Amino acid sequence: MNTRFPWIAVLLICSFSPWVSAAQEEPVVEMKVRRVVLDPYSKTPVVILESADKKEPLPIWIGGEEATSIALELEKVAAPRPNTHDLIRNILNGVGAAVQRITITDLRNNVYYASIALRLRGQDYQIDSRPSDAIAVALRMKAPIYATTKVLAKAQPLPVKEKQDRLRKLGIQAQDLTAELASLLDLTAKSGVLVADVEMGSPAAEAGVQRGDIILKANNEPLQKAAELEAFLEGDSKASPLKIELLRKGKTVALELGYQPPPSQEKSP
Repeated sequence: MNTRFPWIAVLLICSFSPWVSAAQEEPVVEMKVRRVVLDPYSKTPVVILESADKKEPLPIWIGGEEATSIALELEKVAAPRPNTHDLIRNILNGVGAAVQRITITDLRNNVYYASIALRLRGQDYQIDSRPSDAIAVALRMKAPIYATTKVLAKAQPLPVKEKQDRLRKLGIQAQDLTAELASLLDLTAKSGVLVADVEMGSPAAEAGVQRGDIILKANNEPLQKAAELEAFLEGDSKASPLKIELLRKGKTVALELGYQPPPSQEKSP
């Protein structure tokens, strides 16, 4: 390898990623990335972190591209071409840098802050970062993720619809499969309902639905958006099971879900 490459990369890292001196140590809690979901009101992606004892959730609102990048790594899906966080991983590996940890450090004015602890040629750096980028890099570098107790104390709860939606009763977290996302994942389907997460023990899990599946039809009705599936379930008065057709790793799979439709509204005499 050209010996100039590592030093050029180091200059790029130090020039374009502001580094700060090591922050004063604060109490931290180790976190795991649980899943990426959509805020039911704003439809903004939210990455859900969870403490090891599963008692302290930390939702962080992030951008669409960062959500996709995190979801790809969670699903161990290799994009046809490297995205930004893949490139950062490749540069860090190329120069022999190690990501020791990332920390969600603060929440100020509804904005989360994070830092990346980097070790390069015996020198330690604390790199300022958006939490979404730090999390995406940590997943790729197999680095631990922490949050300060201060952040956990100030964390905002994830909004929940007052009336539980039918998808949640099935145990499915879903989002739209856009053309851009389909292209990034190199999928044959260009539209449908992407399963972002499946709750353990739910009707969907028991039927065999998996995270990363793409729901194409419900009871033979074609679906292009998550809202269409929600509307279908809200208006469905037929008895279970619910028949769905989905795409999984390029193959069509048919499943039946045990599903209790919403009760009919009684009319006044």
